Amino acid sequence: MCMPTSKDASAATAKLTTISSTGDASSSETAILANNAYDENTRPTKDDTKHFKAVTSTHSDHVRNTKYDLLWFLLPALICQLIGTPIYAIYAIGITRLISTRLTLTVHYLLFDKDNYLNKIPQKQLEREGDDYMVGAVVHMFAQIPLQVLFPAMFFSDASVIGPSAYRAFISHILLVEPLYYFAHRWLHIPENMKSMHGFHHLSISTLPSTSLVQNFHEHFVYIAVFGPAFLAPFLLFWEMHWTIIGAYLVLFDLINAYGHMNIKYRHPIFTSKYSPFQYLFYTPEFHLGHHAFFRANYALFMPIWDHMFGTWRTYKKTDSDRLLPAKQQDFVFIGHNAGLAHFSTCPEWDVYAAYGPFRTYKYLPYQVEFLFCAMVGFFCRMIMSAYTCSRYMINDRLIGRVICICRTPIDYIKPS
Repeated sequence: MCMPTSKDASAATAKLTTISSTGDASSSETAILANNAYDENTRPTKDDTKHFKAVTSTHSDHVRNTKYDLLWFLLPALICQLIGTPIYAIYAIGITRLISTRLTLTVHYLLFDKDNYLNKIPQKQLEREGDDYMVGAVVHMFAQIPLQVLFPAMFFSDASVIGPSAYRAFISHILLVEPLYYFAHRWLHIPENMKSMHGFHHLSISTLPSTSLVQNFHEHFVYIAVFGPAFLAPFLLFWEMHWTIIGAYLVLFDLINAYGHMNIKYRHPIFTSKYSPFQYLFYTPEFHLGHHAFFRANYALFMPIWDHMFGTWRTYKKTDSDRLLPAKQQDFVFIGHNAGLAHFSTCPEWDVYAAYGPFRTYKYLPYQVEFLFCAMVGFFCRMIMSAYTCSRYMINDRLIGRVICICRTPIDYIKPS
């Protein structure tokens, strides 16, 4: 991310230095400036920001041990076998959520992030979020086990209840989850709760779609209590529900929540006109980005009507994308090529969190086998393209660099023929 160099921007930076402790030291000032949160019409007042020092997060040096993640993911299967409850519903929901999250990150990178050189996420944030963004889905897998044991009909009712259950879950979300989330979110912003839990999420000011899933471990249980009524309430009223509806709700919830963290500008009149009901019934990414910029505004989940009702709604306009140079402009070009099978796993299209990671190799895989796989991939790539354009970056605040990857693999250099 590139800092503006004007005098006004420098003054804004000086003002921001007193409040940057809430986010990453490397990201908070630059993220707010690049997103133009301090635009004349949308800038927070001193009263809005005076509490920032008081809620300095205790999570800034958080490092989670990821060594046993695979074992934690497999443990629900062992527990289900021991107590005799079905496994398939738990893993069908969990795996679908993980896949949909990764696909959302890929699509977001290709469509929005790749050319936006003003909105680069710092390495510290990528490392933190990369360790934590899948924890919630695994925690929910464990939470599903006792519910299956206590209320088997909540997951394994006859398939004929799927339609009515979907309708009931939708109504429960609107009538129960939305207001519960609004008030729970305001409770999480009490300084003590920000320090102990919610501050971890707010370390990220410039967000990715998966930032929506990055929470303090204890906070996941707060959200289980908040979101659970979407399917628990209809079940307790009608004593029927189906695991496919619970899974669909959680996947759809993840996608809409990710949409709110996409860090993009989307302003259709249907969402911005004061005469449109959708301004109150469904949010835009800028609405939630305003929450990350102002902290004490825009608390609602997906329906801003709750902020309008309780006087916490604030306008926020993201303008950094307005300053982007044309997509075809590239003053410097770095030519790259594939360097092995493990190289694919570090591409941001596959894993955006590996963008600053170390160069990977599969030490246990013979080079001959690895290069053969790469040659096969390269052969199919050359059938549809000669090169692939990677992300842009800025040099000296005025020149645009671009990485271009040619469709060549190690074997092409070992055996040029």
